[in-house]
Amino acid sequence: MPQRHIFTRFVRDFKEFTLKQVDFCHYTVPLNTVNSNGFVFPSEYVGQYGIYDAVKHVYNSSSNLKGLVQGDHILANTKYFSADMETAINQIRDKFRNEHNIDKSAYSIFVSPGNEKAEVEFCLENLRKGVKEFLLKYSNPTSLSHKALPLENNFVTVLSVHEGSEGAALVKEYLANN
Repeated sequence: MPQRHIFTRFVRDFKEFTLKQVDFCHYTVPLNTVNSNGFVFPSEYVGQYGIYDAVKHVYNSSSNLKGLVQGDHILANTKYFSADMETAINQIRDKFRNEHNIDKSAYSIFVSPGNEKAEVEFCLENLRKGVKEFLLKYSNPTSLSHKALPLENNFVTVLSVHEGSEGAALVKEYLANN
């Protein structure tokens, strides 16, 4: 009998009686759940590892969710996943702001130009222009809005690079010369 595989975003909707039509599933969103009978549909996570890594990082950074990271998989509550993620992300955000003395009401512009020299060379000037344009448009005195906040203490730009990488060295050199 030929194998009947399917490619989908979620595995959680497949039950044991689905095996008659589909016998294996490749899925892209890392939510593979056990149904009420304890059945786990035969499947393999095949895509969007960036999402998996991001969710794993958020879970590992949260004291409440850390225990749900188990080896090569994450235990996620499909009903409360978005609420759990939002709570954990807010905790990470608050911790980052506290560690770097960034006011809770300040607008943060997060920029990740890359860690490879070629990545930084490719995008840094465009990122600089984009941040400058944003600040000119939304901060006082250059904004046309009467509600615009002063630039000082209300806007923070965060440049994210791996310390010691070629990209970090190039970013430091660029900032020193501009």
